[in-house]
Amino acid sequence: MGLCSLPGAWAQAGEVAGGELPEIQVTAAPLWDGSSAAGYRQGKSQWGLLGEGEKQDTPFSLYGVSADLIANTQAANTTEALKYVPTVYANTGNSQITPYFTLRGFSASTWTYNMAVDGMRSFDIYQPLEDKERIEILPGNTAFLYGVTSPAGMINYVLKRPTASPLAQVTVGSYDQQLVSQLELGGALGSGEGAYRLNVLYGDKGEANIAHQTQERSLVSGALDWRLSPDTRLSLDLSWSQRDLEYAQPLFMTTAAIGLPQAPDRHKNWGAPYTYAKDSTGRLGAQISSRLNDNLTLRALWRHTDITRDFQNNRIVFTNPALKYKWRLDAQHYDVTVDQYGAFLDGHFHLGATTHDMTLGVTQDDFDQGKNNARSQTFSTVYPATLYGSPTYPSYVQPAQGNATAEQTIYQTLVLADRIGLGERWSLLLGGNQARVNDRSQVTPGAGGAVTATQYDQSRFVPALALSYKPFAQLTTYATYTEGLQQGGTAPATAVNGGQVFAPFVAKQQEVGAKANWTAVEASLAWFHIEQPNQYVVNNVYSQNGQEIHKGWEFALTGRVTERLTLVGGYTALDATVRKSSTAGVSGKTPQGVPERMGNLYAEYDLPAVPGLTLTGGVSYTGRTWWDATNTLAVPAVTVVDGGLRYQRRLYGKDAVFRVGVSNLTGKDYWTTRSGILYLGAPRTLSLSASLAF
Repeated sequence: MGLCSLPGAWAQAGEVAGGELPEIQVTAAPLWDGSSAAGYRQGKSQWGLLGEGEKQDTPFSLYGVSADLIANTQAANTTEALKYVPTVYANTGNSQITPYFTLRGFSASTWTYNMAVDGMRSFDIYQPLEDKERIEILPGNTAFLYGVTSPAGMINYVLKRPTASPLAQVTVGSYDQQLVSQLELGGALGSGEGAYRLNVLYGDKGEANIAHQTQERSLVSGALDWRLSPDTRLSLDLSWSQRDLEYAQPLFMTTAAIGLPQAPDRHKNWGAPYTYAKDSTGRLGAQISSRLNDNLTLRALWRHTDITRDFQNNRIVFTNPALKYKWRLDAQHYDVTVDQYGAFLDGHFHLGATTHDMTLGVTQDDFDQGKNNARSQTFSTVYPATLYGSPTYPSYVQPAQGNATAEQTIYQTLVLADRIGLGERWSLLLGGNQARVNDRSQVTPGAGGAVTATQYDQSRFVPALALSYKPFAQLTTYATYTEGLQQGGTAPATAVNGGQVFAPFVAKQQEVGAKANWTAVEASLAWFHIEQPNQYVVNNVYSQNGQEIHKGWEFALTGRVTERLTLVGGYTALDATVRKSSTAGVSGKTPQGVPERMGNLYAEYDLPAVPGLTLTGGVSYTGRTWWDATNTLAVPAVTVVDGGLRYQRRLYGKDAVFRVGVSNLTGKDYWTTRSGILYLGAPRTLSLSASLAF
C-alpha cells in the first residue's frame, strides 16, 4: 500500500462486513497479479485520489506494465518500459536528459503534470523502476482523479509494498554495458502486526552502446506497513535515488529549408565530454487508514520530496543542406521542494435498490522552485559537416546567462465521487473536482533589465460522468465525459520568450469503450474525443494559440492466448488537428510531434522441448510524425524489433531466472521528435541478467 494506494471507496465493499481492516499478510497470489504466469494481467488499478478499484470496472482506458514485465523485457528506464503500450510515443528517443512522452497526441512529462507515484502527482524528473510494482498508464483527461493536469493522461508509478512472507532476492545484470546489482528483502515484523520491504541498487558507470556515455545510478528505498489496531493501519515510505549521466547524446535542430537529414549511426556520440545530467530525489511519505465503523473509512496522507537537477546539454544546429552546423550549449540548475497533504472519507452504503461507494476528499500540493539559473547560447562558429563521419566538438565555453524563473505554486483539490450500483448490470459514476491553482512566478532576464512577476489564482469545477453496463460478467462497456483544468505551459529557456508562464485553461473529453476479461486474456477498445487550446513552438517562440481536437481509437490485448503463448500489445489510430489558429499555416494541421498510427506487440513462447526456456521478442511501429507545426517536414515511420530468451529453474532449492535480450535487433537508425527538435533512437543493445532467491 502506497501513500494513496489503500483501497478506495468502491474497493472496500467486501471488507466492511468484517468491521476491521484486514491483517497485513500475503496469501496465495491473486489470479491476475501481473506475473508472467498470469500473462502480465493485473486485476487492480489505482484510481488517483480515490484509491484502488477493479481494473475492468474503471470507466476509462487503462494500461499496465507490471514489475515482472519490466524485468523480463529488461527495461532500464521508463522509455523502455512503456515500449509496448499502444498509446505511448517516446518523443525523446534514447536521450536520457529529460523523458517526454505523447499520449493520445498530447505531451506528457513532469512539466505538464502527467506523472504520479502511488496515485499522487509527482514532480520527479528521474524515476528508477526497480522499486516499482507496476506502471499504470491512464490516457486522456484525468483531472477528475488527479487535479490540475494536461489531457494527455497520467503515468502512475506504483511502489512495491511489504510482504509478510519472507522475500530475499539478488539480481545482477549488464544493461547497456552497465553492471547493475540489486538486493530486495522483505518479511514480517513483530508478531505479525507489521511487514517491511527494502530495496538497494547500484549501477556502475560502465559505458553505454553510445560511445563514451556512462550513467552511474543508485537507489535505496524502504516501506513499512504496521497495523496499529484492528481498525487502523499505518504505511510509511522512504526513498533516495540519484543518477549521474556523463557525455550526453545531443539534440539536433534543422529548418524546413534544410530538410530532414537521414539519421546517423546511433552508436556514435555526437555530443561532448562536458555534457551531463545529474539528478537526485529524496522522498518521505506516510499514510494512515482507519475504519470508523462498518460503513466509513478515514484516510490521511502526507509526502515530502526534495529534487535537485543539474544538466548541461548541447544541440547541433544545422546551418545549410550540406549539414554544416553551429554549436548550441544549454545548462540549468534548480532545486525543487514539494509538500503534499490529503484527507479522504470513504463510505459504502445501500439506499433502496441502489448501492453507493462514495469518497469525499481534499488535497494540497505545495511546489517551490528556486531560480533555475538557465544558461543557453548558440555560438557563431560554423563547423564542417560531420554527421556521417567522425564526431567533433568545440572546446568548452560557458553559455550566456538566460532567463531564470523562480516559481511557487499551490495546487488544491476538493473531490466528491459516488459510484452508484443500479442492479447487477448498470452502474453510474457521478463526481467532480474543484481544482485550484495559485501560481506566482518571477522571471529574471539573463541579459539584464526589469524582473517580470506573474501571479494568477484560478479555480474551476471539473465534472465527471460515466455510465457502465455489463451484459455479462466478462464484459464491461462504458461512456464517459470529463473536463479538466490544466496549468498553462512555461516557455522553455531556449525559446525567445523563455520563462514566460501562460494562464490555465480547460480541456474536455468524451470516451466510449469496452473491456473484455476472459479466463486467460483481457482486451479493451476505446474511442475518444478531446479538445483543448493549442501550445507549440514556432520560429523559436512558445505560443498558446488556437484549439486542438484529438480523436481516435485504441485497442489493447494482454494475456496467455494459448497454454504457451503470451501476447501484450495493441494499436492506436489518431486524428489530431489544430483548429482556429491565427498563426499562418497551422490551422488544419496535425500538431508537431504527434504520430497518427502506432502499433506494438510483445510475445513470449514457452518451448515444450526445454522446460523453463521461453522465447521472447517484440515489434514496435510508429507512423509518420510531423516535425513542425505547419507540417512541412515529417519524421518517417519506423519499425523496431527486439528478441531474447529467458530460462527459469531451481538451483539448490531456490528459484533462479536468467535473461538475455537484444533491443533494436536489426540496428535501425531513426529519429524521434518533439517541439521541432530531433532525437536519435536507441541503438542495438544487449542486456543480460540473473536473479536468485535465497
